[in-house]
Amino acid sequence: MSRLQSIENGLIEINETVFQELCDGYLAMRNENYTAFSRTGSQSGKQKTRKGTPDSFFLLSNGKYIFVEYSTNITSGVKKLGEDIQKCLDEEKTGVPISDIAEIILCINFNLKASEIQELKELLSKTKIILTMVTLNSLAIELHLNHRDLANQYLGLPLDTGQIVSIGRFIEEYNRASNRISTPLDNKFLHRENEVSALKNALADLDFIILTGAPGVGKTKLAIETIKEFVKENKTFNAFCVSYKNHTLLEDLFHHLKEDKDYILFVDDANRIDSFDQIKGFYRSSRKGNLKIVITVRDYALQEIDRRCNEFLPQHINVPKLNDEQIIEIIKADSFEILNSDYQREIVRIADGNPRLAIMAALLAKQEKNLEILSDASDLFEIYFSTFIQDQAEFENDLHIRCLGLIAFFYTIPYKDKELVTNILSDFEINYYDFIDAIDKLDKWELIEIQFEHVKIPEQNLSTYFFYRSFIKDNLLSFGILLKKYFDANEDRFRECIISANNTFGPKNVMTKLKSELIEHWNTIKSDEKKAYKFLSIFWIYLENQSLEFVYDKIADLPVVGVEEYKVEYKNNAFSYNRNEIIELLGEFFRPISSFKDAIELAFEFTRKYPQHLPELIHKIREVLTFDRDDEITGYYRQEVLFDLLLRGLNEGDQLYSTAFYELAKTFLEFQFHHSKGGRNYTVYWYDYQLRSIKPIQEFRAKIWHALDTHFTSNPNKTFEVLQSYLDNYKTVKEIMEFDIPFILGIIDKYFTNESFDNCRYVQDYIRRCKRNSVLNPIFPSLIEKFTNSTYERFLKIDWNRLRDKEVYQFEDWKEYERLKEAEIRSSFTFHSKEEIKIFYDDFVYLKDKIRDNWSHNKVMDIVIEENCLNSFELGLHILQLIIKENNIINYIPRAVFYNQLNTQKRVNQIWGLMLDESFQHKIQWEFAFFENIHDSLINHEIQKAIMNSISATEENVTIYFDGLEKFLKIQPNLFEEMLKTIVEKNSMGVVKLYVLRDVFIKYFDKLGDDIGIIKEAYLQQNKLSNHFDYDGKGLLNILKTNPSFLVDFVNTLYNVADGRFEKEKVNLSCIWEIENIENQLIRVFDEVIEKEFYLGILEHFCNNFFRDLKDTHQLKADRFLLNYVKSNYNNQVKMNVVVDIVRNSRTELLEKVLLSYLSLNQSREAFSKIYWIKNGGVYSADVIFGDVEAAEWRTILSIVEKATLGIKLIPIKRYLAEKIENCLKSGEYERKRRFLQKN
Repeated sequence: MSRLQSIENGLIEINETVFQELCDGYLAMRNENYTAFSRTGSQSGKQKTRKGTPDSFFLLSNGKYIFVEYSTNITSGVKKLGEDIQKCLDEEKTGVPISDIAEIILCINFNLKASEIQELKELLSKTKIILTMVTLNSLAIELHLNHRDLANQYLGLPLDTGQIVSIGRFIEEYNRASNRISTPLDNKFLHRENEVSALKNALADLDFIILTGAPGVGKTKLAIETIKEFVKENKTFNAFCVSYKNHTLLEDLFHHLKEDKDYILFVDDANRIDSFDQIKGFYRSSRKGNLKIVITVRDYALQEIDRRCNEFLPQHINVPKLNDEQIIEIIKADSFEILNSDYQREIVRIADGNPRLAIMAALLAKQEKNLEILSDASDLFEIYFSTFIQDQAEFENDLHIRCLGLIAFFYTIPYKDKELVTNILSDFEINYYDFIDAIDKLDKWELIEIQFEHVKIPEQNLSTYFFYRSFIKDNLLSFGILLKKYFDANEDRFRECIISANNTFGPKNVMTKLKSELIEHWNTIKSDEKKAYKFLSIFWIYLENQSLEFVYDKIADLPVVGVEEYKVEYKNNAFSYNRNEIIELLGEFFRPISSFKDAIELAFEFTRKYPQHLPELIHKIREVLTFDRDDEITGYYRQEVLFDLLLRGLNEGDQLYSTAFYELAKTFLEFQFHHSKGGRNYTVYWYDYQLRSIKPIQEFRAKIWHALDTHFTSNPNKTFEVLQSYLDNYKTVKEIMEFDIPFILGIIDKYFTNESFDNCRYVQDYIRRCKRNSVLNPIFPSLIEKFTNSTYERFLKIDWNRLRDKEVYQFEDWKEYERLKEAEIRSSFTFHSKEEIKIFYDDFVYLKDKIRDNWSHNKVMDIVIEENCLNSFELGLHILQLIIKENNIINYIPRAVFYNQLNTQKRVNQIWGLMLDESFQHKIQWEFAFFENIHDSLINHEIQKAIMNSISATEENVTIYFDGLEKFLKIQPNLFEEMLKTIVEKNSMGVVKLYVLRDVFIKYFDKLGDDIGIIKEAYLQQNKLSNHFDYDGKGLLNILKTNPSFLVDFVNTLYNVADGRFEKEKVNLSCIWEIENIENQLIRVFDEVIEKEFYLGILEHFCNNFFRDLKDTHQLKADRFLLNYVKSNYNNQVKMNVVVDIVRNSRTELLEKVLLSYLSLNQSREAFSKIYWIKNGGVYSADVIFGDVEAAEWRTILSIVEKATLGIKLIPIKRYLAEKIENCLKSGEYERKRRFLQKN
């Protein structure tokens, strides 16, 4: 009979009085957060029950009650339980309002059906009371796994004896008990200097220290080594360890630890010790000597132990995983002497930062002296666990391996859910009670973790091994049953387990065992397309033929879609989310396997039927089929097969394959290939694979070059695109470039002509690229001389290319180059006739369209026109006239020309006359360039009027620079005022957008006239047109000094009606504190913003902008405003929330004053609870528990409240805060549970 069954039988046979005492003890430990506990249904000092309702109750800190009823009356069953619930709801019998009852617990020593439990729940359906059932099954499991002392005390079941032992004895027992599963404690201790220092300092100052961290990171070793050092340095101290064996500890503690001596007590894995409260009790006992307690606890159980030790204010020390370098140092130490870098690399891979696994692998490597053993984890686990299994008689029936296999597959199993677990276990012929006993033993051996009523295997490598061992290698569990019953609901778990087993133990080992069962299951689901895709996406590697046949059958009978031209272009990230299932499935075969050729051909045939997916196939090929370091091993098999297929199609005139060939040739003629791959711990790493000039690569490239040559005449444009793409590769390999030269020169010799600008430019760029990479050829000089023409020569002068021109000019810096380039342009483009100008202009337009980087062309044209104006103003003017006549298709703006030429009245008249009656692109910019650059001595009223006419007439968006027009103020002082009015009018019409710079409202503010209305409207328009227009608020300040109420108008323009929020949330408005008496306007702003924008307490409120980055001289004024706003609005929860938000985000040092001020005015719990005193959410690192963070924030609020001198008036608020803290801690516990259950 198993122990669990013995407990169940004991509970069935127990009398009612003892059962109630047992349950009271169990519930008192389970519900620690109570302020009162009473057993109304029992007689004090006697082992007798009496009538009372409820039988027991707990009063919680929030004022709510938990009622408890007990029953051993299986005969009356659910009927009596229903009566007990009704009694609990009778306020006359209990004296407690129903609204104050949080929970009713029914403790029974028998089980109920689901329908019976539902019947009982219905009795509470009209209340908010939670019904909790503690049945025979659930109570028995709790006593078996977590409360064996209660089972011993009330059921008389024997327990093992426990003891207090020395450090040396503890190490011996630890090593022996671990059966080599845990890391030995007597190996060399390395790389915990920071943690040792922290622990020693804590031991010097504190009595309770908790070491926490994941399993296997070395918490026990750290504690042992540090305690030994501390005792050596502090002679009055002795050290003992708890070697717990599920027996009461109190007697052993009093026996070994004398009251007048100093001790350190080490408690390993405190969360596993039922009698941990006895250690706390012993610590509280009267002592003359010092007692320091060091505890280790796994990270998932920290919250539980922390609560139990909270009264002692324990110090927490986290023990993280080691990095790879530290792991290497450990295995290099004298204990292991692993010095070979190949061995070190494999051990690091296996260990993944866990010193326990590292030492396991190191011991194995040292013993076997064979690197192959570490090549994958299979050898390590096989040898290691074969030793373990031989040493443990319990493993002879394979029960433990089978249980571990099921846990590994499901990741977690809710062991208390007997009905669910029994259904799973029965599929694999495992008894529920045997399973419970097994996980109890496995927990002791640290192979599993039990927490939150679930069980799981904490180490991924161990989980993979036990899945492989139970379902695949030894066939202890039926994989066929697993597929049939659990695949649809557990697709991700199949993927995780199978892929991990495949990668760890090799495809052949897995395939041999699973293939027949996979085929059998495939035959039952292949007609269901959705299921088929899911199934093949995981098991394609074992079902290659079936996968390819499935795709073939889907596309074989579809008609070919006729297209004029196949599209191959796609945008970046085009297939990041929406991917085609067939391409994804076939993409799995793009590996060096025998079925690769069929898969790639099928993929292209699929796109022949669905041409819209050709870009995705091209993307997939570039993603997984470009050259990689593993391809060297196979002689570049994949790339050879791919291009043999493409070349065959090209030679046969197949449009699909031809299109793909030219597109992919651009990629596969590159020299270096960038790859990103997944690494350990969900990391991603990048690397570049560079080709070498070896025979397989040369033969591969020769095939492509020959094909480009052969088919040039039929596809000249596509071939030229490939050649151009070749030039765009800035990462090259000299030896491969040298190999490519004959092929490229052959194409140039056969098909290129120097009459083509594109051909000339390509040849020159190609030779230049070769020279830059020290690749030379004797034919290069003749090609340089041959491939040039007048257009190309003009291009060299027009194109502003410092890197290329370095070969022509000798210059040290860019400024010198600018001077040399300008001199070349001036000397090259001085014209003597309008015909020469027309030829230049046509070439200029042609080249501007040809060259992608044409940013310098405006500058070139400026220089050309300027130089010709100097030689013949009429010819220079003719160039401007030609540009205007051609509608300024080159987007030229004559800034430099106007700056240098508008210096005589004649030229001013000629140039202005040139523009006056013409309509062309960017005319308004020409006009303002004219106004800004005309010499000061030549301005007049006519030109001044023209400024206003230009603004009024423009139909083009333009920025108007006031600083260039300042000279006109001499003849019309109010010009800027008139301009601003016109700009406001034009912008108001919504046809064009006229921009001005912020200096208009700063430098020229006093030139804008007295019409503050126009100034305000202009400012609001510009602020709306441009982000960060007045970024430091200087323009705003000038307006506010004249009209403080403008602040309200300005803020209102930031409101977006459609979104219901204020835009530009991060605009800095702290400058407003420079304005005297701004507070009244700010109150209006607060009121209007609060009325318009619904505030949820999540994002920072808009009003933070007035308090962010305050100057020191403004802080007192701003803080005084907030405190006064509290005094005026303490009864308005919405306005108070805005103040608190500002304080939390921008003025944190003011929180205490604001809170105490509020409390002095308002002690209402209800009002207090509606204010967001802490942040709602935030950005945290992945390991942070949100509930803990919020609990700490609420504790801070409570600590401030406790400073208030309002006495009992604050009891309701303090109670509210205690509830918030408790709820946050519960939330934190839920988060821990979620993380425990959820696969990382």
